[in-house]
Amino acid sequence: MDLATKPPYETVDFKALAQQDEAFNIIWQRHSGKLDFQDPNTTKSLTKALLKVDFGLQLEVPDDRLCPPVPNRWNYVSWIHALLDATNPSYSSHYDPGRQVIGLDIGTGASAIYTMLCLKSRPAWTMCATDVDKKSFESAARNLTINNLITRAKLLQTIDSQPLVPLQYLGVNKLDFTICNPPFFADQTDMQQSLIGKGKSAKPNAVCTGSENEMVCRGGDLGFVTRIVEESLVLRESITWYTSMFGKMSSAKSIIGLIKEKGVANWAVGSIDVGGGTKRWIVAWSFADYRPCNSIARIEKIANEYLPFPTEYRFTLPANIDINAAKYTIEQQARRLHIRWNWDSQSATGVGEASGNVWSRAYRREHERRMRELATSEARDAEMHSSVEDMKVALAFRIAVAEITREVVIEWLRGSEQVLWESFCGMVHRSFKKP
Repeated sequence: MDLATKPPYETVDFKALAQQDEAFNIIWQRHSGKLDFQDPNTTKSLTKALLKVDFGLQLEVPDDRLCPPVPNRWNYVSWIHALLDATNPSYSSHYDPGRQVIGLDIGTGASAIYTMLCLKSRPAWTMCATDVDKKSFESAARNLTINNLITRAKLLQTIDSQPLVPLQYLGVNKLDFTICNPPFFADQTDMQQSLIGKGKSAKPNAVCTGSENEMVCRGGDLGFVTRIVEESLVLRESITWYTSMFGKMSSAKSIIGLIKEKGVANWAVGSIDVGGGTKRWIVAWSFADYRPCNSIARIEKIANEYLPFPTEYRFTLPANIDINAAKYTIEQQARRLHIRWNWDSQSATGVGEASGNVWSRAYRREHERRMRELATSEARDAEMHSSVEDMKVALAFRIAVAEITREVVIEWLRGSEQVLWESFCGMVHRSFKKP
């Protein structure tokens, strides 16, 4: 399977894995197919087997450092893939093998698992990785080296007084994304109570081998990511997407509330649930104006106030309008507007860019007046071409006619003005309403 498009884990077939990895098979046979996830050797063997079989990666982790579960780590990386693919400057929404991407793994840990998964699955990507712990940092470097990935990575051992996003120390000016699995616990007591399942309906389903510095920080995951938010308010578009995982939904909600309070209007919410009773949440935010699709940016089981504004609008065609007429209407309507426009007749899909509300009556009257003032048709054509080519994009959109469902689907690809997006959707919809 091509790792670049490998889907998220839904479950793990332990029996099939045992048939492909000898070391894991020994444990599988020893426990008669009933794995003891409270046993550190079992969890480490499982992690090593999954990385080897599914990703062709080797792993060496000290016994006193976190050996991460692969499924939720890969599912986070897979979500990052989807987020970046959906906010591609070319608006393709698909994986682009040639796209150069550079990310930052904040607190890479002894395994460097996020960095390795990103580099292994996307050959054109490079990664920066940081960690404050010397032992973890050295282990991370060793894992990248034995997997022949070290030349595509820039490692930095940081100190507490440095920023969590240390661009100046990394020697880079811009990053495409950050990825982070922050310390979840606020103090040692908080950690111990969680590990014994205090206040929960059941004990954790797997043992935790992480050291205190990997699992504990002031304020827990909320405190850690709050620091990233504060840094992002200064760095802004130096990083396209700031992202982090959360161990508690309450922390994710608090961060969303914080970025909204700070005026951030472009964010995405994801979740990770691969069974076993452990669920994680992801929040991403951006100061850029590329908009991810609903299937990435909006999960269902969270209050609407924490979700970004929808980036898809769809409506059913009236019964008296056939599919070909709908395609023609959209194509002709777009061509009458002062926009950049590309229509693919085979897929019945068009992508457009507008400088503003060019469909308003006031804009169209003023545009027509300017065209009349030009003496010749050649001058009018030249003016139209130059103004469209040089325009600043305020709204980018995709329109598709779905033949099976008889729907028109409009996607918001780029833009910062919600009102402009809603106005455009309303204009398109009105074109198909009965007089």
